[in-house]
Amino acid sequence: MPKRKPMVLIVEDDLSSQQYYEVIFEDEYEITMVSTVAEAKQALKENVFEVAIVDISLPGGKSGIDMIEYLCSNYHNKPVAIVVTAHAFQENRDDVLEAGAAEFFSKPVLSENLLAAVRKYCVLPS
Repeated sequence: MPKRKPMVLIVEDDLSSQQYYEVIFEDEYEITMVSTVAEAKQALKENVFEVAIVDISLPGGKSGIDMIEYLCSNYHNKPVAIVVTAHAFQENRDDVLEAGAAEFFSKPVLSENLLAAVRKYCVLPS
């Protein structure tokens, strides 16, 4: 029986970023890709994720900060939130970390740096 890959939820609406994440994560992780906070909440009802990678700017009336706050206050099996966003100001970093994110990266992010952050919070089965 194959070992279960750790699950990563990716909340990102940009197609090129989605493709980038698929390429760097597909070998080590089971990924679920969604574009909105509403879709992410539905995915959280259906699966248990170790890590959530979240963009700040999302369609649908809710932001990535709303998503992080939801993860930290309402979700019983809280995945670690890692923010990857084009918003690169210190105020943005402060806002997401205050909301409960564990890591903050500005786009473009090197795949090695993002993989290292995910590996830090998401233990691969041995």
